[in-house]
Amino acid sequence: MSDGGDSVFSDDCIDDCLEACCCDCFWGPICFRILCALVIVTVLAAVVTLLIFAFVPSPVRVSVEDAAFSRLGLAVENATATALAYDISLAVAVHNDNWLMRAVHTAPLDAELLFAGARFARVRLAAAGAVVRPGRMEVYHATAAADNTSVALGNAGVGEFLRESAAGVFRMEVKVVGQVRYRPHHKLHMLDAICRLELALSTATSPAMFKKVKCDVQKGH
Repeated sequence: MSDGGDSVFSDDCIDDCLEACCCDCFWGPICFRILCALVIVTVLAAVVTLLIFAFVPSPVRVSVEDAAFSRLGLAVENATATALAYDISLAVAVHNDNWLMRAVHTAPLDAELLFAGARFARVRLAAAGAVVRPGRMEVYHATAAADNTSVALGNAGVGEFLRESAAGVFRMEVKVVGQVRYRPHHKLHMLDAICRLELALSTATSPAMFKKVKCDVQKGH
């Protein structure tokens, strides 16, 4: 009997405590105000976070979706000059991760092609005024070719070119440069990205495989 009585007494105490807590605390003026304040702070934090994502520009990202060399070789090599013969195609993507803002190219978007730090070509990817819509990406295609273009490789650069030519894989860089405005903002942002590629020569009968490359966008522009 004592065990049963203790159990009933304990249950009654728990019920009384819960009822007192609910009546005196949860629905009491002080706890109600605290609860309201917590809800308001949570809602405000969520709104501020959404506004930041919606209206503070996130820099565009750049990637090389495809690239191929059908020709790359030394056209001239002597003590005073070096020249390359090449034929390359590129597909460069600009990604706009902003929810509401368009990314407008306020200057031409160009790609510079470099080997061993020396530029040997520059191609136009997009004209000024081109737009990347919110949450989308635009892919820009370009080709470049030359039979004899001077390149300041130097002895070290020529040696590196010969080694990579023998190996069948060329390491080069694509530097993407331009200027972007995130509408409706008026501030201009310089776009400067470096894309590091490894390319094998590609032919119609034996196309080289290419894996998408994410570019390093320089910050602080």
